[in-house]
Amino acid sequence: MKRLYAYCVGDQLADEMLEGASGVAGAPLLLLRRGRLAVVASPFEGKAVPATRENVLEHSRVNGLVLAHTTPLPFRFGTLADEQRLGEHLEKNEDALVSALARVRGCVEMGAKVIWDAAAQSEAQGAAEDEGRAVEASAQGAGTEFLLAKQRALKGAEALKARAEEVAALVAAGVEGLARESSVEVNPSGSLVVRAAHLVERGREEEYRERLRALGAGRDDLRLMLSGPWPPYSFSAPSA
Repeated sequence: MKRLYAYCVGDQLADEMLEGASGVAGAPLLLLRRGRLAVVASPFEGKAVPATRENVLEHSRVNGLVLAHTTPLPFRFGTLADEQRLGEHLEKNEDALVSALARVRGCVEMGAKVIWDAAAQSEAQGAAEDEGRAVEASAQGAGTEFLLAKQRALKGAEALKARAEEVAALVAAGVEGLARESSVEVNPSGSLVVRAAHLVERGREEEYRERLRALGAGRDDLRLMLSGPWPPYSFSAPSA
């Protein structure tokens, strides 16, 4: 049975959106329809899709074509299924997929990454270590150097976590009332301290950029990187 590469699923898809376009490996695009839903797909020969830059860009480009008209639920890169299995997936999960599409309708995904410099991390760790040394100085010789060093490390980690959560709260305040949903990762031990995805109504992308740029304007210790609009990859994961 013919294998298909799946790009996205939607309930407002039309053939005109894909007219003249091709997908991964130059294959023609098609719509596989079942009930209220349709999947954008293309024929694919092979057992797996190589994760090359070209293929990743093709996957993104096809989803971008659809996003220009309506908000789909994108599949993960490399999703392959035969026509029967893909159709059964749509039929079995129709209600859940229609509900998920309603959740993201009229929105796009916007992204924000916050990088803090090494000085910011060292400052937080240094303050915690100073506090730890004060504890050592007041100790009556009962603790070992190992336990005291571990205590310093713990306090440093706690201080970094608190600083990272402050940065995450800053981003959250910036998109308050603007993001319908948010997906946030906080990594206190890395230079990329906050990675956030936000579901934002179409037409408010520039407002999103302006708000977050304003937040970062007065913070020399933080560097902000914004991206989007994208299909809602972080808010939908239909798997065949």
